[in-house]
Amino acid sequence: MPDLPWFPMYPADFIVSTATLTPIQGWAYTQLLMYAWTNGTVPDDRSACAAITRCRLTDADWKVVRSRFRPTPDGLVNPRMEQERTAANRRHNAAVHAGRKGAAARWSDSNPNGVAIATLSPQNGNPISSPAMATPMAITTTVTTTTTDTSSQPVTPRPTRRGTVRQPAVDNLTALRDLVAKEHEERGGE
Repeated sequence: MPDLPWFPMYPADFIVSTATLTPIQGWAYTQLLMYAWTNGTVPDDRSACAAITRCRLTDADWKVVRSRFRPTPDGLVNPRMEQERTAANRRHNAAVHAGRKGAAARWSDSNPNGVAIATLSPQNGNPISSPAMATPMAITTTVTTTTTDTSSQPVTPRPTRRGTVRQPAVDNLTALRDLVAKEHEERGGE
């Protein structure tokens, strides 16, 4: 039996099945379900269950909570929880089997893309060594040069939502000279 740290909880089913319980009975029942999932059974003893749940269970409380469990030679079990445990174990075992099957296919000696894990374990005190690396692929680069002759193209404004935008000047130095000359003229030739 695998040690599953979780159990399926169906809130609608749980709320319906515990609607008639008092807060103490509901808390004790919830705590005992978690204890039963972890330990397999719950002790068939009111004082032991009171200690597990940290509740003062009266005889009436214990009678209600205990009625939700079935006695076995090892202790009390909840029938619904045992159905869920069986289903969870089945799913767990199927996942383990599928994982092992996938790992065996992926890391078999016949697979050229993997190395079996067993070949990587230290033997006779030898340290783990890395598997041989594949030959690196040759990487080639091609330089592509694109030239554009813009000397004969007229500068035409492009329409945009905000208005027209002038195409950038072809020669940045010329544009910078034009800008400086324009500012010089605006200042009165200073």
